[in-house]
Amino acid sequence: MKKAYLLYSIIISYFLLTSCEKVIDLDLPTAPARLVVEGNIDFTPENINDTLKIKLSLTTDYYNSNIPVVNNAIVWVERENGTTYTFHEMNNTGVYISTEVPKEINKKYKLHIEYDNDVYEANEILLSTPVITELKQTREKLINEDLYVLRYYFQDTPKEDGTLNYYYSKIERNNDRPYLSVISNEHSKGNQIEKLYIDKDTKVDDEINISSYQISRNYYNYLKQLTSNTNSAGGPFQVPPGQVKGNVKNLTSPDKQAFGYFRITEKQTYKHKIFEQPKP
Repeated sequence: MKKAYLLYSIIISYFLLTSCEKVIDLDLPTAPARLVVEGNIDFTPENINDTLKIKLSLTTDYYNSNIPVVNNAIVWVERENGTTYTFHEMNNTGVYISTEVPKEINKKYKLHIEYDNDVYEANEILLSTPVITELKQTREKLINEDLYVLRYYFQDTPKEDGTLNYYYSKIERNNDRPYLSVISNEHSKGNQIEKLYIDKDTKVDDEINISSYQISRNYYNYLKQLTSNTNSAGGPFQVPPGQVKGNVKNLTSPDKQAFGYFRITEKQTYKHKIFEQPKP
């Protein structure tokens, strides 16, 4: 029924749009361009030094589909001991890379950006991520549908000070749009944590890629806000969701804050291929 409803909606929208004789251009307000930081630095368990990437771009007008990238910025990361590592831009793409930053668990890292006479900084602590110890596939009857269900597990290690652990997972099916989720260990301290993945479109021979991260409380709150705003956002003619505040601060002009987030994590991965099972 969901696909049928979607088809009817598309057909109705088509006739409504094509029957209009006058094109209406909305005069939407514009704002000065702001820096957008995609500072997703992910270490792998196997390597001491990984290829790390930071992407910089600018906000743009609503109707502009071309996102301007940031060239010639000065980007470096500083370890807790004061050692700095410069990130170099790749071929004017706005993507800055380094292969020299070493992985140090439970240590603080600082991102530093200089662009357009402004200085930006952000701080994060690198946490270790528990290994995915097991994955189980079942075929189940859920809400009158025949579905493949994946359950995977990892062990939580509670902190000595009693504060919570936070986890972020990204699951991709055939490299399609990922499914994202965030949880805490509030109700599972010291226990094995089970994560569930169900997609009604999953079929035999599909490739499932799981990425799991232990993240900071600040990044957890950022992702929760981002998810909430995304889910509450309506169509293009509705009021846009509120701005989600990241951890990148403009030290030069505090009223001109950047968007995005600088995260530094250890990534655990698990790959699985869906196999045939008897019907439930």
